Amino acid sequence: MVNETNAVSLIRNKLFIYFFLTLLASTLSVSFYLFTVNWYVVDELQLEAKLGLVFFASSVPRLVFMLIGGAIADRVNKATVMLLSDLTKGLLLVAVIVLLLVDLFSIGILIGLSFVFGLLDAFFWPSSSSLMPSLVSRDQLTRANSIVQTTQRASTIIGPLLAGLVIGFGSYEVMFAFVSAMLLLAAIVDLIIRKNVSYDQDELNESSSVWHNIKEGFAYLKQSPFMLALMLSSVSMNLFLSGPMQVGLPLFARDILNGDEFTYSLLSGMLGVGTLVGALLIGVLNVRQKRGMVALTGIMLLGLFMVAFSLTDSLLLSLMFISLIGLVISTIDVPIISAIQAHTEKKYIGRMMSLMSFASMGLIPVSYLLTSFLISLGLTIDTILLSSSVCLMVVGVFVLVFAKSLRTVN
Repeated sequence: MVNETNAVSLIRNKLFIYFFLTLLASTLSVSFYLFTVNWYVVDELQLEAKLGLVFFASSVPRLVFMLIGGAIADRVNKATVMLLSDLTKGLLLVAVIVLLLVDLFSIGILIGLSFVFGLLDAFFWPSSSSLMPSLVSRDQLTRANSIVQTTQRASTIIGPLLAGLVIGFGSYEVMFAFVSAMLLLAAIVDLIIRKNVSYDQDELNESSSVWHNIKEGFAYLKQSPFMLALMLSSVSMNLFLSGPMQVGLPLFARDILNGDEFTYSLLSGMLGVGTLVGALLIGVLNVRQKRGMVALTGIMLLGLFMVAFSLTDSLLLSLMFISLIGLVISTIDVPIISAIQAHTEKKYIGRMMSLMSFASMGLIPVSYLLTSFLISLGLTIDTILLSSSVCLMVVGVFVLVFAKSLRTVN
């Protein structure tokens, strides 16, 4: 009865519906944009060694400004931050279309554009994720966040598939125009939310400096062996996973599978399917015991599936293994997030989640650059994926043996 009441209430909650729509547009636009940029660099510019620089340019500002973005989200109207981010990105893509039409869109401009997008995302996502309590009641938060997470997972499936079709039957200009239109529509919805969400001055946390809040979070982290072990695992996983998978996927589609943009979109889509199924599976099982051990097991399986993926040149097998990779990524992420929430004092949860994101993203730029460097040396992407897989399993064994706090946490 409670679940049904919550569902009906959310459906009737106009502000939540507006939020869902703007988040759907923003999330899909990110998926569309990343796919389009990746394939443009590999297929149109044929500068695959530069692809890591594009990822590096977008990830660095997200990393540098993420903690600041989280603190800013507690000090201003969050919908205003979302509005400015969506509007700016939408207008920038209009400029990109013009540059494409006059044949002036270069790798340098693309790197600069990725930097600005990363900077805007560093402020957008902390604001959007912390806006929910202002839109729904406390007893609706779990269901509302479940809907949001499912939407984000689904966008990683739908986005690449639709983008591949639009580019294949249309053009890059059409694709960027589509993304720009979505972002500008999202900005309009952000404006509606901004006008309808009011804040008491007490809700805007201005009692201490941003730097003081960040230092408090680090001090709390230092006293938790479990959190420190978790950070180490997350940093290592992203070093050996992010670059080879993000930079390498379009190259794998083209060079190993001898495919085109549709092949790349299938691989990206099946990765999304895997993460969605994994998230749903963990939710149904409702894992509440040995969550640390579940995450460590997932890291080991992730390495094994990456090895299998790197060794195949069959499209069917590649799709199967990459979906399994996506599935175990969720079996790592969801238990870890749940464990943090269960073992962190309420007043520190926001900062711990922000620090966790900060740690997981810390070596992503290095991973992108390292992958590009190895490609420039002449290493094939399947070799890079295989080497990364082995390193990932070594880290998993190390943490399993020495990090008892993570191994035994519930």
